Amino acid sequence: MSSLIWRRIKRFVEEGRETPKVDLKQDLDLSSRRGQAEFAKDVTAIANTRGKKGYLIIGVKDSSQCPRQGARPEDYVVGFSPADPDRLQRQMWEVLKNFCEPLPDIHLEIIEHPETGRKIGVVIIEPGKRPHKIIRASEGVEQEDVFVRRGTATFKAKPEEIIAMAQEPELTNIILINLSGHSLTDLQKEQLEKDYLLFVEELIELPVHFKPEEDLQKQVEDLFNKIGLAPEEWSEKNIYLILPGIAPPAAAILATVHGLRGGFPKLVWIYQSSHDKSLYTVAQIIDLQALRDWGRQIRASQT
Repeated sequence: MSSLIWRRIKRFVEEGRETPKVDLKQDLDLSSRRGQAEFAKDVTAIANTRGKKGYLIIGVKDSSQCPRQGARPEDYVVGFSPADPDRLQRQMWEVLKNFCEPLPDIHLEIIEHPETGRKIGVVIIEPGKRPHKIIRASEGVEQEDVFVRRGTATFKAKPEEIIAMAQEPELTNIILINLSGHSLTDLQKEQLEKDYLLFVEELIELPVHFKPEEDLQKQVEDLFNKIGLAPEEWSEKNIYLILPGIAPPAAAILATVHGLRGGFPKLVWIYQSSHDKSLYTVAQIIDLQALRDWGRQIRASQT
């Protein structure tokens, strides 16, 4: 179990990167009312945010606290070693029971960082019935507060966000890998949600620069190591790609993803708006697997 969890959180620890469903914490203090309220706030914010499982990773500095360039793992993995993990998990449940409703579904795993040998705490937050609200006022929280994460920060939810939690349409959670060199804009994210019912649970943006004089396979291998998805995530998750503009590397990337998934991913095609040449919008979603299946049907019909 610990090796599976490590594969899932490895990229966040090594990059110091947070997402709407992943929060990095140096430590955890449940001995004070303030610390308990902060824990309830953090957990409910992740639970209230669209997406599947969330992770509160304890014992790791984020990139703002420790930039990863030039840093050693010992610099950002500070460690988290509770004397009795089972007792700590029971304490977590009691805190959440006292502070929020409905009760988020969580469990705690303690794993070992493979390079430093230091322990890391991983609170796994399962999706459930939203919204999870605060039912007890304390330092930093008020009764009836509902928290949500926007980007990598926690905010008090707006009334319309709370209503949307109960009424929102079913969205498909996706991991979007953007290799175009142009950051995904708020407008493009809004299009994906409203027009295609897609929620970007995790956005991985890696501008790529391929060198034609160097071995392409080696460059593609290096790229996929940087992407950092666990092997099972390639097959289990909904993976969408924004490809680089150079055709041969794009073809090599698709071939590699097909090998990892056992099928083609979907593509997000970003193109210049016909109404405003200064805007680049989502032109369409391309279902490569459907195209592949259509091709096979044509071939089969001719045999």
